[in-house]
Amino acid sequence: MDLDKSNPERLLRYYFGGYVDKQASDPFEVGLLVEENGRYYLDTDVFAERQPELTSHLQAAASSGTLTWEALEPFLKDTYYTARAASQTLDVLTSEVSYGGDGWMQVEIDGVMTTAQRHVYIAEAALRAALSSYPENDEQLLYPRGTTIVGEHWLEGKRIETTVMRKRADGFWDYFTYGQDGALASQTQALPRSLKTPTQCVGCHFGSKQFEPERSFPAEAPPGPHGPRALYVGDDLRDREVVAFFDEHRKRSDTILGLYNTLFVAQLRAERRAGSLSEADAALLDQLGL
Repeated sequence: MDLDKSNPERLLRYYFGGYVDKQASDPFEVGLLVEENGRYYLDTDVFAERQPELTSHLQAAASSGTLTWEALEPFLKDTYYTARAASQTLDVLTSEVSYGGDGWMQVEIDGVMTTAQRHVYIAEAALRAALSSYPENDEQLLYPRGTTIVGEHWLEGKRIETTVMRKRADGFWDYFTYGQDGALASQTQALPRSLKTPTQCVGCHFGSKQFEPERSFPAEAPPGPHGPRALYVGDDLRDREVVAFFDEHRKRSDTILGLYNTLFVAQLRAERRAGSLSEADAALLDQLGL
C-alpha cells in the first residue's frame, strides 16, 4: 500500500478498521494490515474472510499489486457505506436515531463548509458523558461509542442534504451523507464545492487547521467570500471563561470541530445564574471547576 500521505498509518487504521467488522476494530490486530520496515501491506485473504462481497472491488483497485491513493479513493466510494452498514435512507436513520426534541442540543451555524446554514444536533447525554470523563481522559472531550451528530443543511427554506457522524467502537467516526431525496450520497452538493464522503471529511477532521466561525468565537467571525460565518447563539452562551477552559475547536480532542461542549457548559452556567440548574448538572460543573 502506497498512499503518499502524511501519517499513512492513521489513515489506514481509520479506513480499514471499518472493514474489519460492523463494530470496527484495529485492522493491524486482526492481521488485515501488516507493517514491515515502514511499509504497509494488506492481506487479501483476511479481507476476503471479512468482506467477501467486496473482494472483487479490492482486486480491481489493487490489480497492479500496489494500492495507491488514486485507486483507494474510488474503492472507498464504492464500498464504504456497505462495509459500515450505513442506514440506506434518512428515514431509516431517523427511525434509529430520533434526533431533535427533548434531550438534544441544536446549534445553528453558517461556516466555511457550505453556503447552506447547518442545523446541528447532538444528544445532551453524549455531551454529559464526554464532560464527566474529561478529567480522567487527560482533559480530552471524548464521546461514547454510538454518539451521533446530525447536520441538516438548509438553503432558502429547504433541507438540501444531511450529514451524519457516528462514533465507532474503535474510537474513530463514520461519516455519512444523505441527499435532498433522503438517499445515501457519496458527496455533498451544496456550494462552494462538493466534499467527498468520507475522504474529504477525514481531511478536515484529522487536520489542525482552524475554521470560522469557531476560530473567532466568542467574538463574531468576519464574513467569508461566500457569505456569513456565524454561530447563532445568545450573549449568555458567549462565555469567554468556558471557551478558554476547553479550547475545544483548536484541540479537537475527538476530531470534532464544533464547540458543542463549550456551548452546553455555557448554557448550564446560564441556568445556574438563573437559579434553574439541576443538582446533577450543578455537580457536573463543580467537577469541572466551572
